[in-house]
Amino acid sequence: MNVMYPSLMADLVGIDALPHRSVQFAAAHGFAGVDLRLTRYLGLLENYGADRFLDHMNEHGVRAGYGSMLTRTLAAADDEWDHMIGQLPRIASLAQHLGVTRAGVVVLPFDDRLDFAANYKRHLDRLKQIGPVLADHGIRVGLEYVSPKTRRADATFTFVHDLKGILELIDESNQTNVGLMLDSFHWHAAGESVDDLLPLSPEQVVVVHVNDAPDGVAVDQLDIRNRCLPGETGVIDLDGFLGTLLGMGYEGPVTAEPTNPRWPATDDDEAAKLTGDAVRGSLEQAGVVLPERS
Repeated sequence: MNVMYPSLMADLVGIDALPHRSVQFAAAHGFAGVDLRLTRYLGLLENYGADRFLDHMNEHGVRAGYGSMLTRTLAAADDEWDHMIGQLPRIASLAQHLGVTRAGVVVLPFDDRLDFAANYKRHLDRLKQIGPVLADHGIRVGLEYVSPKTRRADATFTFVHDLKGILELIDESNQTNVGLMLDSFHWHAAGESVDDLLPLSPEQVVVVHVNDAPDGVAVDQLDIRNRCLPGETGVIDLDGFLGTLLGMGYEGPVTAEPTNPRWPATDDDEAAKLTGDAVRGSLEQAGVVLPERS
């Protein structure tokens, strides 16, 4: 199934589920893929057995989406980073066994200690650490820029926060398996358009996140803690965003990250259903032909 396909990262919609249950939620609510927190569940999946878990995914007709294999951000504290680096060969080996060929990590748009130049060097050094390890296991990693002005408003030092800046960082890392984790919310909040996406190649796009923005909120006031399901408000041009990705030949998971206060009070099945319907609907609206649900 070499197409764009809806994939579920359960905790992004408030579902606290073990990997096996995440697969079941995905299968029940129209997702073709499941994204896995491999750092969080490394021991559990190793003890259960990669082959058994792969059989579980196959039995439910769900494929691997992308995996979290690194620290949440590339600006993690040194001790957290070093711990992850020590585990990364194990994580990457498990990912390869499960067919997870994509990872994602956030680039924070600020730092309270390091100025731009020092922070840039730290990011390049860290990309050069992880790039070869992941490449040895056939894994690409996407970097996500965070664009809302509210996220860096009180920062001591600002950092990369738009598509142009993240592409320069990727290029300077000189790691052939480093690309983009492209999020419609950040694309919109950065004031970017379809024209900014057109020069991209499908090889540059590793992971795709789709979200909408709340109605009536100025772009300068957008907050990452209040995002909407894709297509919920129509504020973000998802037809243009997804249609451009489709036209360029992107093939891979499309995951919603609608961070929102609604999720703790939403039943898990309802959260998965709402999300599955929204992602499938947005993909189909943009012209993606999805397989019929069984």
